[in-house]
Amino acid sequence: MKYEFDSEFDGCVRQTFQEVGIPPDQPIPRFARGDVGGRREGASFAKAVLALDAEVTNVTRTAYMAKADDGYEVPVLAYQVKQDRDHATLEPAVLYLHGGGMMFGSAELFEPITKSDVAATGVAHFSVNYRVAPEAPHPTPVEDCYAALLWLHSQGKALGIDNSRIAVAGLSAGGGLAAAVCLLARDRGLIDNPPIAKQVLLEPMLDDRNIEPGDEALAPFATWTWDDNWTGWNALLENRAGLGDISAYAAPARARNLEELPPTYIDVGTLDIFAKEDEDYALRLKNAGVEVEWHLYQGVPHGFELRGRQSVIVKQAYKNRRAAVQSLLLRSERAKLS
Repeated sequence: MKYEFDSEFDGCVRQTFQEVGIPPDQPIPRFARGDVGGRREGASFAKAVLALDAEVTNVTRTAYMAKADDGYEVPVLAYQVKQDRDHATLEPAVLYLHGGGMMFGSAELFEPITKSDVAATGVAHFSVNYRVAPEAPHPTPVEDCYAALLWLHSQGKALGIDNSRIAVAGLSAGGGLAAAVCLLARDRGLIDNPPIAKQVLLEPMLDDRNIEPGDEALAPFATWTWDDNWTGWNALLENRAGLGDISAYAAPARARNLEELPPTYIDVGTLDIFAKEDEDYALRLKNAGVEVEWHLYQGVPHGFELRGRQSVIVKQAYKNRRAAVQSLLLRSERAKLS
């Protein structure tokens, strides 16, 4: 298969690199397998790009804590549009799980995107600072996220949140965790039926078996490489990635049963090493009777929303992603009419 960047997107990538002071022809940094520290330092690129956009001033941030089973207090940052809230009308919410390959990232790092999403959709986002590997291997990250979901359910009314309209969303590793949280919620019989209104999986990291180069032609375009994936999965799974007994709550692509999961939005770029596993997961969800909205964006790699932020394809992706979240608001309108 022949791969190539979308030409307009590629031009926008060059513009972004120029704005952050990176020579446009500088090779993408590559790190050795197992180098967690180097990849954590590399996250400074995302921070620099996110700092380019104008600050969103009409969204507030409030810090909360959700207690995990081991007693750890998981930080949860709530982002909401500034307004007078009497909580007389309960509103939808998103439990948001940040990216970072299971090894790095934070709610604060992705705060500019979260604030922009809240401002654009009007839907509150609760962003979880889950613990990351290798210091906190599986099941700690997903259990932290599940604890945050339980907290949001239990405190929903006090926060002005409608428990029947909570979505779980995540980017990259966060997308994998979002999928895993939905599996956990289904299997543990969380509160309502269904417990989650929607799962929004953005370029999700789903399959620990995808750790060896599968397509040499794709390799030059990969911004998240197979070596990166090997490092992230082995950090999470304590050097057991790809083995036969990995839990679906760590790697959702391992799940045998995808029935009774919430309606799903899922997207990815064709130049992403996650493209096949994400497409397979979307098809399996559909075959299991789950409502699926699937987008495969041509000619863009992993993390395309950061690199080509001014491009037509990124703007379209944001439009589609935010519409998926705003469907939670439409559910309320339909309920009023019925």
